[in-house]
Amino acid sequence: MRNIVFPDYNKCLMNISTSIIKHYGVETKFSTLSILDKELNKNYRNVVVILVDAMGSEILKKHQAESVFLRNHQVDTLTSVFPSTTVAATTSILTAKPPVNTGWIGWLQYVKEEDRSVIFFFNKDFYDSEHEFDYNVSEKYVPVTKIYNLIEEKSGDVITKEIFPEFRVPEHKAFKDICNSVLRETKEEGKHFIYAYWDKLDTYLHEVGTESIKVKKHIQEIDNDIRDLFEELDDDSIVIITADHGQIDVEEVPLWDYSEITETFKHNPSIEARATAFFIKTGLEEQFVNNFNKHFRDSFILYKSEDFLNSKLLGDDVAHKKVKEFIGDYIAIAIDKYSFKLVNSKRGFTAQHAGLTKDEMLIPLIVYSPKK
Repeated sequence: MRNIVFPDYNKCLMNISTSIIKHYGVETKFSTLSILDKELNKNYRNVVVILVDAMGSEILKKHQAESVFLRNHQVDTLTSVFPSTTVAATTSILTAKPPVNTGWIGWLQYVKEEDRSVIFFFNKDFYDSEHEFDYNVSEKYVPVTKIYNLIEEKSGDVITKEIFPEFRVPEHKAFKDICNSVLRETKEEGKHFIYAYWDKLDTYLHEVGTESIKVKKHIQEIDNDIRDLFEELDDDSIVIITADHGQIDVEEVPLWDYSEITETFKHNPSIEARATAFFIKTGLEEQFVNNFNKHFRDSFILYKSEDFLNSKLLGDDVAHKKVKEFIGDYIAIAIDKYSFKLVNSKRGFTAQHAGLTKDEMLIPLIVYSPKK
């Protein structure tokens, strides 16, 4: 069993944003990060956040020689939110709210009105790629207010900007392109809050694992490009670098091979392969629990949905009205190397995230703050 790390909603990814919005005069009931508050109080003209998907603290430790510059500027280690996955985490940093409140929990979420598990990022059905929705499901059922709007409403002289990779901005093919765009924005007149996101490290980790040469080379690229960016920035720009989660090398479990478990399903599981929501037919709850624990007791923590909500793993706040619907009857959380393969025909992953191991949950807080 791996070391388990629970989310700390007083010292997690979300608290980067609470410090930032507080800096711009936005009220928040959530904790801020004192180490970040101190630097933001130096009143930089440009505040930049760069989120490198899956660049967890343990990933940087595995590639120490390739991440020297990044680690030399790391000022703290935070936790991700839970689940430790992009959907939940990036939504939390962009709203300054925990997943329990946003309702954005995992890659696929069951929407009762559609009777489908929806990938909110793509507005697609996870189990039926041919199905098309004639409206944006997430905008209807889980709309969010992003920190850009909060900042602009409270500090009208601040210009906010998003910088995204190739899937949204075709010319941003390399991390260097992201850094160049950040640099260009900081040179524009006025005050800026800039959020930049990079996805390729996460993709490579999924494909070839945490210790691969491909990952090692890419971390070296990121380290070099960040060093170059810092050298080019003026002294009126602060840069905060972090990750949404880490990753862990996994062995995939073909869930549908366990008929004594799957025959109890009311419909397909959802959320994530390492934080999986199960929807069980009435009267078959005991069969499900007994057989699940028979096979997976040492690898997953199985919660009843009400116990899971009471655990505050999703955060301690008013729950979104659809959260109970999203998490089903039971949720299984990975605490070891195993990951469910929810669809046998889909390609597998060498590394994954969304569980509670330190590899997935711990993220770096890296800060460039040139003002003394």
